[in-house]
Amino acid sequence: MKEKKIYWHFLLVGYFVISLGLFLYSYTQVDLNLTLSRITVWQSIQRAFQHIGYFQRPLSTTLYGAIIVGLFLLYGLVLLWIKKGNGHRRNVWQLILLVTAILVFSYPAFSYDIFNYLFAAKELIVYHKNPYLVTPAQFAPVDGWVLFMRWVHLPSAYTPLWTLLTLPAYLLGFGYFLPILFSMKLLIAASYLICARYIEKTLLIVDKNQSLLGLAIFAFNPLVLIEAVVSPHNDMIMMAAVIAAYYFYVRKQTVSAYFLWSISVALKLMTIILLPLFFIGWKRLPAVLLMTAGLLMVVSQREVLPWYPLWIVPFVALLPRSSAALTVTVGASLGLLLRYVPYLYFGNWNPPGDTWKWWLTVVPIGISALVAFFGFMRRSRV
Repeated sequence: MKEKKIYWHFLLVGYFVISLGLFLYSYTQVDLNLTLSRITVWQSIQRAFQHIGYFQRPLSTTLYGAIIVGLFLLYGLVLLWIKKGNGHRRNVWQLILLVTAILVFSYPAFSYDIFNYLFAAKELIVYHKNPYLVTPAQFAPVDGWVLFMRWVHLPSAYTPLWTLLTLPAYLLGFGYFLPILFSMKLLIAASYLICARYIEKTLLIVDKNQSLLGLAIFAFNPLVLIEAVVSPHNDMIMMAAVIAAYYFYVRKQTVSAYFLWSISVALKLMTIILLPLFFIGWKRLPAVLLMTAGLLMVVSQREVLPWYPLWIVPFVALLPRSSAALTVTVGASLGLLLRYVPYLYFGNWNPPGDTWKWWLTVVPIGISALVAFFGFMRRSRV
């Protein structure tokens, strides 16, 4: 009993420390054209953090690497803790809420997408312009946001439903940048928690004994934490809707399931690939295979982006007994998070950064695939 308490307290302290470290590190990546506050003291602190991120790149890269290692070590420990039967539902949710509460207030260090989400809302609310016709660059003379955004020469690429969802987040900020930013982050963090909850609720029906493990496989995945809470993407809301749809399908509430799936497609078109499940039945493995096929089709046409596994990890979490799926998912998560390393170190994607990026991505994925394959072969012979 005493050892179980020590293990739990180690996880609690470990996740607090690593989450706080990631929270602080995120502010080393604040864009040099962005001032977060007019308060002089805060500006001095911001510049000190930016100095690490932009002018002490070897140190910045080392810190990032240490945080990633820490996240994966804790991920392994929390999964082991649950597999041994020592984890309790209340404790797992305490950890999830602790990590979310810290990371939701981090700076979106690894992606600029959130600023594009918000600017589309700003175009509608402030400028009364259509973001699908008017590009952010056209506001450069009058709006300072354009200085720290990316892809400003393109109109909004997001669906109308998603743009509609961004409007309340913008309004809740009352015109102030940080409240607007954190309102959007809270919206996507809430979808992360909703997705986690529906994974758990679904598994309580289809695989009750492994429901806690499935919850942890999703909620503590380092890539999920970074790409859904630190640098959030609208993919997370899409996945929350489709996992909720799966839950209602399992509950035989098909109208609700179809409606939520339609919402997920309307938020971001990727889940349209799950349409065959309505004809063959919503099974967990076919869902993983279809989303993986969709991912492969996308990356065959464009560059691999680190948050793409958000499309797959929730469905892998619904297969907690599949060690092969978990192994490959962990390898892919590590490889895709390591894609940031060359940029953090060099400050650009020019050679040799592009070569580093390729190897840092491929090697972990390749190793995990081999481990999964040989593990599968070994179990097949037993």
